Amino acid sequence: MSSTLLQVYSSREEAQQKVSIIIPSYRGSDRLLKLVEKVASLPYPSKELIVVVDEPTPLVAEKLRKIPGVKVVIREKRAGKVSALNTALKMSTGNLVVFLDDDVVIEDELFLHKIVEKMRDYDIGDIKKVIVDSGLLSKMVYIEYVSYNFASMLMGKLAKRTIAVNGAAFAMKRKALEEIGYFQPSVSEDFDIALRSFKKEHRFTYIGETYVLNYPPENISKWFKQRKRWAIGLAIWLQENFLEALTATLKMPHVIIPALIYALPSLLTTLLAFSLYNHSIEKTAYLVALTLSTFINQFLPFASIIAVNIHLSYLLTVGAFFIPLVLFSLWHYIAARVVKSKTYLYLYPLYLYIYQLFWLSILLAGFLRVLILRDRKVEDWVV
Repeated sequence: MSSTLLQVYSSREEAQQKVSIIIPSYRGSDRLLKLVEKVASLPYPSKELIVVVDEPTPLVAEKLRKIPGVKVVIREKRAGKVSALNTALKMSTGNLVVFLDDDVVIEDELFLHKIVEKMRDYDIGDIKKVIVDSGLLSKMVYIEYVSYNFASMLMGKLAKRTIAVNGAAFAMKRKALEEIGYFQPSVSEDFDIALRSFKKEHRFTYIGETYVLNYPPENISKWFKQRKRWAIGLAIWLQENFLEALTATLKMPHVIIPALIYALPSLLTTLLAFSLYNHSIEKTAYLVALTLSTFINQFLPFASIIAVNIHLSYLLTVGAFFIPLVLFSLWHYIAARVVKSKTYLYLYPLYLYIYQLFWLSILLAGFLRVLILRDRKVEDWVV
């Protein structure tokens, strides 16, 4: 890092305001320790770092306490992420609060400087996430996160308001947090706080000048488990905030609808597939398997495979199915350039017609479970 660049950032008036960095964790890990050490070493002149860990291993607790300049809260029983965030918030004193998941990686020495500068005229900001793409699954998630970053950028540029942030890394002014009453009990606490911020008309920005690295799930099994939690959380969030979400969509259709379509293109391709007259047996089988998967998780892969088969059948026989592939591939290329990310055009067909269909099936099953069966239980998660 250039010392001249650091001097330029540090000399600016906004770089003097105090920043609180909050990291909640369950049990802790080597990634948490590396993150805390990195944040503690960042050359920002006025910061405080608060780490709240539920049920940490003795080694993690011992190592955390040895890192200078860190406020560590150890809780012997698991109380959940929302409780950890609010506990840290009540201890914090910064005018700006940065929230980080315990497994992200920071590479930029000017990480806090850039966030503070970008947040000068805003109340809430979503920080760019970059997936560590070491394998095929991680590359699929990388493509997906390009769409999330692009959607967040659209919200910031065209609306300056948002109904969602990615909780792995975002920032809020203390005044805005106090206006909405901190975090409320929710599986999707990041979506919940963003929507309440939207209702208060807080100004939103996408922070693309810096970034955090995110590690995707290590295997398909862990990916399924993560996505089932996301699906249930989103379904609960929508059930509780349907009118507010609808109002936001009606106010900002030019932003929310394109962002939704790009982030979940399988929704559009599936609607197209079901609007066509043939393959009725496969479509019926998909709906049956999807319904059964709300009771028995093992049916989810079968439902997803049927959806893939339907799409591939149309792709081979109906020329119209090449149009979404071409358009979304082009959209991905442009979006990746805009948010300064890598482009995986050669993998986009796999992403659109296989990965996305698995995710959509999980999402729909989660919605059926919450909205029809009224089952809100989330495996291995404490709100």
